[in-house]
Amino acid sequence: MAKTPDLFTGAGLERIELERDFQDRVTSLARINGWTVYSVPDSRRASLAGYPDLTMWRGQRLIFAELKREKGRVSPQQVIIMDELRQLPMVEVFLWRPSHWNEIVETLRRGNDAPKA
Repeated sequence: MAKTPDLFTGAGLERIELERDFQDRVTSLARINGWTVYSVPDSRRASLAGYPDLTMWRGQRLIFAELKREKGRVSPQQVIIMDELRQLPMVEVFLWRPSHWNEIVETLRRGNDAPKA
């Protein structure tokens, strides 16, 4: 796993070239913190265009996370899906980029009493 940051400090994030590398980092961090993680194997072929990259749950928390490289573009369909998901009670929805690493670590470490994102 070259070109991936230290899991907790985020060191090396500036070297991430592929969204897949970033997703692998977030997935590893989530699993270490007790989250069950589902990812669409190939989001370009998903039956619901715009579905977020990661669905994660732990206890009473449910997170949907769209992951992008630092300058990655969010499609109009992704914006629509994220807006729809935000309307659901008890759901947290995030658009995360490598520069959000500290927020990601904090979010995935938090307990079950997290506020709705």
